[in-house]
Amino acid sequence: MTVRLTRAVAGGSVVSFGLPLPRGAVRDAEEMLVLAGGEPVAATIRETLAFHDAAGGKEGTRAVVIQFPAALMTGETLDVEVRWAGGNGDAGGEIVPFGSDEVSAASTATARTATRTIAQQGGSYALVEGTAEELPLFTSREPRVLATFPEGYVARTGLLGPQVAAAEVQQGLGFFSKALGDFTSSAMYRESYALNPDPESVMDPIEDYSAWLYDRCATFLTAYSHLGDAEVLRHGYQNCSYYAGKIALSGENRGIFTGKPDPDTKYSHLRGLYAYYALTGDEAAFEAGQAIAEMWRDDPLFVVPYREGHARGIDKLWTERLLGTSMEGLYYGHQLTGEVSFRDALGEMVDTAYRHVTGDAGALGEVNPGASFPPQSCFVHSGEQHADAMANDPWCSPWMSAMLIEPLLAWEEQTGDERVGTIFIHLTRFLRDVGTSYFTNDLLNDSFLSPSVCDDPSAGENRRRLVPLYGAGIRPDGSRATFGEWDDWQHCADATAITAAGLRALKQAGIYEEGAVGPFASEGEALLAMHHELAACAERGFENATRERRDPANWTSAELAAGAGDPAGFIAQNRIGFPSHVNMPQRRYSWWFNYALLQHKLLAQAGIEVPEIVQGAVQPAGCP
Repeated sequence: MTVRLTRAVAGGSVVSFGLPLPRGAVRDAEEMLVLAGGEPVAATIRETLAFHDAAGGKEGTRAVVIQFPAALMTGETLDVEVRWAGGNGDAGGEIVPFGSDEVSAASTATARTATRTIAQQGGSYALVEGTAEELPLFTSREPRVLATFPEGYVARTGLLGPQVAAAEVQQGLGFFSKALGDFTSSAMYRESYALNPDPESVMDPIEDYSAWLYDRCATFLTAYSHLGDAEVLRHGYQNCSYYAGKIALSGENRGIFTGKPDPDTKYSHLRGLYAYYALTGDEAAFEAGQAIAEMWRDDPLFVVPYREGHARGIDKLWTERLLGTSMEGLYYGHQLTGEVSFRDALGEMVDTAYRHVTGDAGALGEVNPGASFPPQSCFVHSGEQHADAMANDPWCSPWMSAMLIEPLLAWEEQTGDERVGTIFIHLTRFLRDVGTSYFTNDLLNDSFLSPSVCDDPSAGENRRRLVPLYGAGIRPDGSRATFGEWDDWQHCADATAITAAGLRALKQAGIYEEGAVGPFASEGEALLAMHHELAACAERGFENATRERRDPANWTSAELAAGAGDPAGFIAQNRIGFPSHVNMPQRRYSWWFNYALLQHKLLAQAGIEVPEIVQGAVQPAGCP
């Protein structure tokens, strides 16, 4: 396998890069061989991560760090060949720490900005741009030499879960890849034009700390895995390094992100740091990840009670977000450190989660003592526990449940636990029957199988779209309670991870063709139609957040003439020079793509094809 090495920052005496490996490729790092120009290199190779079996024991090498003298790089680039066998994997040297100036360098993420005005030039009006400047965002570290990999390699290793390269995406879902590229470019402030320096244009991810809520580190690395863009990888490393440095390593806030003024455990993500450590060997990521895993394992407010089989209390905070983030922290904590207590804690949580989703009334009474909600194929709790409604309101958060998909898939892969598929099937059924409504210019009081309006392609912006609700549930009397919000359509992309996981689970269980549902001959057909609806909604969401008029090149003289009297006000009002793909709020970039990108591999594993997106499979009576 060929690795391209490119000088990113001058200086340093050691070339160092991490290499994630496919499962089963290597048993021990000393088996590996590195060559440059066809000749063996005296490289030091050390295992950084291992694969683990169902019981938590090691069963192979997951990632290594490779180092050799920088003097071998006589130019700006060097291609090295890494072989899984050959035997020079230990040249007898010590690994130089990533934080050493010999390996990495301080690095400041920036945005290219320029102030504009409108001026008359020979009878026409034009935007006149001042001198471009680099606006600093945050400072972290990055490798002095950037290692990039063959197209699709990182995706195939499964480092970030079930992923595919953009070239492997089915035609009907190709818009996800395009949107990922577009919104990633805007998220890293890489536009074809200098950006307006307005704080609402170039948002500071330190001041607006919510940018880190859905694992920004993992999102940029996922984008590289899918797109293969080296500039995205470099920006991802800067983000991951900054995030790792913001995890407290001591005191009462150990394992908690300190970039938010008040401690908040839901900001403590480990999946991105795990992948970053595999790709760089940065010891700061290991230390931060270990602290996060320990925090989640010992968390007395959410994890420990759930490990014991119940929620902490009918009036105590409980959300699917906390469930997904804590499960992720425990899974990757074990994978990062080999500490079996993290794996065991996750197993206990999966036990409770399975009973929570599939249990009868008696089981639910044990899982959430004091509540009296009927079984309903979701993690039912109260609106008070979710901090959004009352104690007698049944609450499941359909789109928030997407955060559970990746850690549960990872647990299933490691252990073979068939209950994971059952959980996915139940969550998808809840979406189908309770957790979705149609939207035109507002949410409607209906559901996927019982639409209240026709699907009319000529309705333009008001064409109906199916959206996952923020909250929904079934009351003790059997009636449906919904707590949807106007902007729930912004979560259609992440909800496709749930439906893709459910479709795959139906196939695995051999029941895809069974059970007529509504107008559909089988449950699989019904859930696939729902997946189409949510994907169509996601595509419209991407389109809605695309602003081509923000590109200064798209303004004519006649249009600019109207702003000649107040150029600054006109430019600000029309957002000229702002990012063309709106990541607002900044955390949306991650909630869109961290989960939606999983669907491609899941659908491929299920053998389900999506040559095009088709809407309107369910219609009310009387529709044309």
